[in-house]
Amino acid sequence: MNNKNKLIVLAIFVALVAIPYWRIKSNSTFFVEGLMLHLSHLGTWTHSSIDTSLNGKVTVNDVRFTPKGYRQTASIKSIDINTDMRKLMLSSAQNLRTHVPANMTLSFNNVQLQNNAKDFITTVEKNSYWPMAAGYLGAYGCGTDPGPGFSPEQWDQILPTSPQFNMELSYSMVDSYHMDFNLNIDNVDNWFIAWSGTLTRPSDVPRITFNDTIVDKLYYYHVDQGFNKKRNDYCATQHNNSFSAYRLKGAEEIQAYLRVYAGKEMTQFFSNQYQRSLAENIEVNTIFKLKEPKYLYEFFSLPQKEAWATMDIEAAIGENEYQAVELAEIDFLELDMETLRAEMEAKEQEAIRVEKASNQPKELLKTITHNIGGTKSEYLIENWTHAVGQNIKVRTKRGRPIFGKLLSANGTQLTISTRYMRGNATITVAKKDVVSMTANR
Repeated sequence: MNNKNKLIVLAIFVALVAIPYWRIKSNSTFFVEGLMLHLSHLGTWTHSSIDTSLNGKVTVNDVRFTPKGYRQTASIKSIDINTDMRKLMLSSAQNLRTHVPANMTLSFNNVQLQNNAKDFITTVEKNSYWPMAAGYLGAYGCGTDPGPGFSPEQWDQILPTSPQFNMELSYSMVDSYHMDFNLNIDNVDNWFIAWSGTLTRPSDVPRITFNDTIVDKLYYYHVDQGFNKKRNDYCATQHNNSFSAYRLKGAEEIQAYLRVYAGKEMTQFFSNQYQRSLAENIEVNTIFKLKEPKYLYEFFSLPQKEAWATMDIEAAIGENEYQAVELAEIDFLELDMETLRAEMEAKEQEAIRVEKASNQPKELLKTITHNIGGTKSEYLIENWTHAVGQNIKVRTKRGRPIFGKLLSANGTQLTISTRYMRGNATITVAKKDVVSMTANR
C-alpha cells in the first residue's frame, strides 16, 4: 500500500471515529438542556460544562440547584448520566430536548447545601427529612418540635456540620405503561436509604414524565451509617444519660399518638421492634402498600403523618422475615387515669378538627385507571447463565426490582453487582426468590 492510499485509509478511519464522537458531543448539549428542562419544576439548575464519552456517559460539571420557593442553593460537583449511546447519536436535537430515554441512570455526586441561606435546610429538618427518610429519624421521645421533630437547636447539636449526599436514580421502562425505578440516597456518615418500586403511566405517549405517574407500592431500605449514634448520644443526655429511657419514652409517645388518632395501639412485639430500630448500624426493610393508588407527586407531598394513614405496612429488621404491622385494641386497664384523661381530651380536639375539615368544600375525587400491556421495552431472559456480564433487572417474589450487572449464576443463586452506598456491592439472590430476569432492548 503506497503512502497515498495509507493517507486515505487513515482519513477514513479518523472520520469514522470523529464524526460519531462529534455527533454525540453535540447532541449531549441538547440532551442536557432537555433534562434540565424536565427537572425545572423542582427548581433552577445551572452548570459550567459538559463532558461526553463514546460509551454513552455524559457528565455535567459544577451544578448549582436552587429548589423552587427557596433561596438556599445546593452545589453538586457533577451529575453522571448513563444512557443509550444510540439515542445520543441518532436522535434529533428537538427529540433530545423534549423526550427522556426509556432507561437511564443519573448519579448526583457530592451534593451539599450552601450557606447563602437557611430556608431549605430548615424545612427539611422540620419535616424530619421526609420524604427522603421515613419514620421521623427517632424524634419521638426526644424532639421538642411538634410533628414530632427535632428543633433547629437540636439539629445543630446532632449534626453540627452540613450533611453531604451522593444520590443515584435509575429507571427502566418495562412496557409502554410501566417503569421500574430505584433511588439510592447516601448521606455520608449518617445513613443510606433506597426507595424502589414500579410506577404506572396514565398513557403510552412517547414523552415520559414522572409527576403524573401512579404508585401503589413502594419498597424502602434504611441502614444506619453513624446518625443513630449521634442522635442516641444527644437524646440520652436529655434522659439522665440513659439511652434505654429515651427509646422507652419514644415508644410511649407513639402509643399515645396511636391511641388518639388511630383508636388502637402497638403490640408489645412492635413496640420492642421500634426500640430495636433506634440502635446503631441497624438495617430496616419496609414495604408500603397504598390503600388507594396515588399520583407520585400527590403521595410525596403528603405530610408524613397523613402518608402513614394511607398505607398498609410490612417491615423487617436486618435479615428477619417481613411482619405485617397490625395494631391491637387498646388495653385501658394498663393506662393510669392521668394518661387516659389527657388522651381523651386529645381525642375530643381531633374530633373537632375532623368535623371542621368535613364541612370544607370537597375536591372532586380522581379516578385512576391502570392500563395494562403496551409495547415492551425489555425482553425476558430465559437462560440466566447466558446473561452473565450483562446489565440486567431481577424482579423478586415481593415485586422489588434489583438493577445491576449479573456476575454469575449457579444452581441456587444469582450474584449481582449493584450500586450501594459509596460504590458497588456484590449481592446474592436465591433463585427460588426470583420471578423474572430482564434486560433492555
